[in-house]
Amino acid sequence: MADDRPFPPSPRRVALARRAGLTATSPLLVGGAACAALLVAMIYLVRAAGSRLAAAIAAACDGRAVLSPAALVSTTLSLALPLLAAGALAALAAHLAQTRSVWLPRRHDIPGAPSLPASRVRRTAFELAAAGIIGAVTFAWLWLLAPRIARLVISPLAAGALVASALTAFTITWLAIATLDALLRHAALARALRMTPAEKREDERLAGIDPRWKRHRAPTRTPSLAAARLLLLGDDVAVAIAWHPRRRPIPERIATGRRARATQLLGLARRHRIAIHRDARLAEALASSTGRVPEEHWPRLAEIMGTVGSTVLG
Repeated sequence: MADDRPFPPSPRRVALARRAGLTATSPLLVGGAACAALLVAMIYLVRAAGSRLAAAIAAACDGRAVLSPAALVSTTLSLALPLLAAGALAALAAHLAQTRSVWLPRRHDIPGAPSLPASRVRRTAFELAAAGIIGAVTFAWLWLLAPRIARLVISPLAAGALVASALTAFTITWLAIATLDALLRHAALARALRMTPAEKREDERLAGIDPRWKRHRAPTRTPSLAAARLLLLGDDVAVAIAWHPRRRPIPERIATGRRARATQLLGLARRHRIAIHRDARLAEALASSTGRVPEEHWPRLAEIMGTVGSTVLG
């Protein structure tokens, strides 16, 4: 995660990226899913359809039947169509799982939409590494199964098993590479969607003008520290504590934040003249969530409030 983009993407920025067709779709994963579906369908369908095709050809060769072109085409289609259908459905399912849309073209006329930085060197290195892995798997398959390949002349029935094993090794390798490619694309997209401080300010300005995004801004609205009595600081973490001897006798965490959010809370605390105290261990222990402060932390919190001039907790 780059330090110059500390803010997570807003719903508006994510929507703009989608309108521009910017997704983490991996064509390798789509192809790998289709290849795996073809392999599974072949295992279940080829035996029956292949037996029919072989029986028809054998009968024609023996003169017991005439293999017409229509019969040959029908038998071949009964073998090919289920395989093609399985591959197409698997490819479509993998595409929909990644994009949630049948067709999502790239558009460059969307103002304000993020863009992925060009990475031809990394993409070329990945493709070379993938080619090297496929070559290594192919060599290993040939090395391990060389004795069986040599016996194909005297045992033709072993050819089917060898072809199936080759397809299985190739499919597993393809899926592994495709999964890595999809993860890298998702990481690159996540980095591209994150916002710099300037982009965040501009996004908030435009989102405030457009009423469609007001309901999405509520979770990321600037927190109110009016009720806070203390801001605990740690290593890139901040926790705002609210407490009152009568109205709120149990201390409560009303805001927590890390990195950029912690800096924002620190600025708000200084603006509202809220007591600030640094205790990295306690701040880290309380930063996991908001709500009431666990009772085991009350003594240390009371000691800190006493040192900053607040009433000691009872």
